Amino acid sequence: MESTQVVIIGGGATGAGILWDLSLRGIKAVLLEQKDLANGATGRCHGLLHSGGRYVVKDIEAARECLAENQFVKKIAPHCVHDVGGLFVQYPQDDPAFFRQWEEAARTVGLASQHLSAEETLDLEPHLPKNILGAFTCPDAHVDVFQLAQSNIESAVSRGGAFRTYSEVTAIGITDGRVRSVSYRDTRNGDEFQIGCDMVINASGGWAQKVASLAGVDVPVRCDKGSLLIFNHNLVSRVVNRCRKPGDADILVPAGPVCVLGTSSITVPTPDGLTADPDEIQHLLGLGAELIPVLAEARVLRIFSGARPLYVPKSAGAAGGREISRGFALLDHETLDHVKGFVSIVGGKLTTYRLMAEVTANLVAAKLGVNEPCRTTETPLRQTIDETVLSRARKLLPAQAASIAERRLGPNLARIVAAIERRPELAEIICECEQVTLAELEFVLGDETLVPIRALTDVGRRTRLGFGPCQGTFCGYKAMLAGYRSHRWSAAEASTEFEHYLDARWKGQSFVSHGKQVEQLYLSHDLFGVTYNFHDQNGQ
Repeated sequence: MESTQVVIIGGGATGAGILWDLSLRGIKAVLLEQKDLANGATGRCHGLLHSGGRYVVKDIEAARECLAENQFVKKIAPHCVHDVGGLFVQYPQDDPAFFRQWEEAARTVGLASQHLSAEETLDLEPHLPKNILGAFTCPDAHVDVFQLAQSNIESAVSRGGAFRTYSEVTAIGITDGRVRSVSYRDTRNGDEFQIGCDMVINASGGWAQKVASLAGVDVPVRCDKGSLLIFNHNLVSRVVNRCRKPGDADILVPAGPVCVLGTSSITVPTPDGLTADPDEIQHLLGLGAELIPVLAEARVLRIFSGARPLYVPKSAGAAGGREISRGFALLDHETLDHVKGFVSIVGGKLTTYRLMAEVTANLVAAKLGVNEPCRTTETPLRQTIDETVLSRARKLLPAQAASIAERRLGPNLARIVAAIERRPELAEIICECEQVTLAELEFVLGDETLVPIRALTDVGRRTRLGFGPCQGTFCGYKAMLAGYRSHRWSAAEASTEFEHYLDARWKGQSFVSHGKQVEQLYLSHDLFGVTYNFHDQNGQ
């Protein structure tokens, strides 16, 4: 039986951050994730790196945490961050008292901000309504959530950490009140395994209550569904926030070539199988058009839903999703439930993932008798790239492709450049939307990467292939062929992988009822013979 010191359950940003933190302290750990990395709440958010502005009025401690972590993430993972800045905009229909409260609260927490007139605001963001009253600036940013999770895992693996994707935990072995092992099943082939360990960390987000029950304890987590809409054009250059009490569809985040509108807040019983219903979509679109009027005519590229895992102590009662704190809780089940070696980290936000990992690793290190401090505020998640490699890349690839490859691949760019120099045909751009070359595709499908893929759907989370306007209609097929030609999959396996890939791409578009995106799906049908079931505005 394999053994390690710590098993981490959950492969989102927090679990990945914990693996990285522990590896820096010399603590051996294995992370288990039931699907692929960033499959839960991490991969189903708008990617906003909060400055704290959203919370300064209602939760000043959460605002302080966000402001500090915003700066740390920008420092340790600049390749993951698009530091676009943000605006909190005053709309005439919103309470002017909140605008004044926001200014005072921002000053209290030390959030750097400048008051802009309506004219100055419109000069920066001309798509805003012409009747706005002004805005405050803030250091909001967009973060590539998939790259952030992957970078934490890669860094951890380079220091001895380990992870297993598509590994569903089936049991937590406890003897004499102490955790001794974790059993899990490979969901791809059904094989079952067991890992001996000294401690287990439950970082499974919306599944935290289910995982905790395997250890015989209760972790009160409420799943709050948020649905988001992706538009196929970037209609703003900064994060636009509506300066009012947080509500639905009051944030628009520029995310590379697209923008993301979010979000709703609906309590759901489970994080599994979430979709947005037609009324919810129309509600978001209506509010989005108030935020940025041109959204009413913009093309909806994709719709997706995720579950915020909110920690709900008994004192919260029947509070709704937006009334529950976005703070996090670290639960030591030895103290709470007399189960030694088991801790849970619940709640929180993407922005505070590193802090959540730090406090969890601090507790685990103390219990293991490891006297090593946290180093994640100072240690970069990626080494700098040799300038000679960049120069070679710019000679081989178009300027945009070279720039994106540098940001996405980091030190691995050297492998891609060397491969193209040996085989010039590998410079072919497979995914034009995200500028993914055949060389990069072969790399992530191969055995040299520290974070290998197991399914065709994983390729998008490693490279963003298929995330653009065509939604994988053209590049997905090429990726499948590359997987077959590299002997990752047999012909039958490649065909099955492609069917699953198209289905996953379709799910996010099934409620788009009209316009160019529906035409795109019909094109997929004509090309591949896939049958799509469209939903009209009545959900039929």
